[in-house]
Amino acid sequence: MIKLAETDFVTVTHSEELYLVSVLWKPKALSFNDYKFAFETALDYQLKCKTPIFNYISDVRDQTVVSPAYRKWFQDEAVPRASRQGLHRGAVITDAGVFKRYYLNHIMDTTKRFGLPLKLFKEPENAFRWFRAELSNDLKIFESQKVSI
Repeated sequence: MIKLAETDFVTVTHSEELYLVSVLWKPKALSFNDYKFAFETALDYQLKCKTPIFNYISDVRDQTVVSPAYRKWFQDEAVPRASRQGLHRGAVITDAGVFKRYYLNHIMDTTKRFGLPLKLFKEPENAFRWFRAELSNDLKIFESQKVSI
């Protein structure tokens, strides 16, 4: 894993093996700029990375409460941008209570509109298995798009 950012509220990493950007939230109250920083770090890296980023994983088990305004920005800005930049799927690692489940349901509705499957997992390894299972298909699609350009 390549560390892209490390703060007191988040760690953002990249795995070349899984064509993945990962966001691990820490138990600290988030400002709007903190929230945006994590996603913009991942999205900016997705643009400049030499290999495609097909997969995104966010571990929200320690994430504090997210404001509806922050979520709206994520839905209106981050998800469409990730989709345009070639993201194929996302996973969330969660032990969701009622409030976090409400937040995640809104996110899932948005990702569906962009054709991005989003699954919830209790353990990261289960998400990694899902990513690995899809990888050969992702690479075939990527190679065929390069040829047609």
